[in-house]
Amino acid sequence: MVCLNISRRPGAAAVLALMVWSVSFFLHFFWEMAQVPFFVGMAEARHWDVVWLCTRATLGDANIAFGAYTMAAGLSRDWFWVAKSWSRSTLLIYLCVGLIVTIVFEYWATGDGQRWSYSERMPELAVTGTGILPLVQWVVLPMLLAYSTKWMFLGWLVLRRTERE
Repeated sequence: MVCLNISRRPGAAAVLALMVWSVSFFLHFFWEMAQVPFFVGMAEARHWDVVWLCTRATLGDANIAFGAYTMAAGLSRDWFWVAKSWSRSTLLIYLCVGLIVTIVFEYWATGDGQRWSYSERMPELAVTGTGILPLVQWVVLPMLLAYSTKWMFLGWLVLRRTERE
């Protein structure tokens, strides 16, 4: 993160990183649990097995989201980009990283990786066989993450300033 020049604000950078990852975890866990009926065997599985599987998937999702945020920050050379007006290029990088990783991983996981299968309820892309819901997840949730993190981080900055006064 040297290229981002966060040395003057390491505490704020750490808080923002924690916010990005934790809000992402919360949003993706909710999404993973909501899409359980769209995967083979999940609706019939024991509750705690589903919770554990969704938690593991969510850990991956949160890491992908954090990686996408970091990639956008690195290319824009601004770790705090989410707290400012967003440039189209930064937002595009942020969204595309998550989508590309999802397409590649879902293609592998439902094919050679045999990690999971979609139920007949899951609409799929004809070309790759990738489920539509995971793709929607990586458009909707990153935007919710960006808006909520911006709001939380700016609120944290205001609170921090008022505590100093």
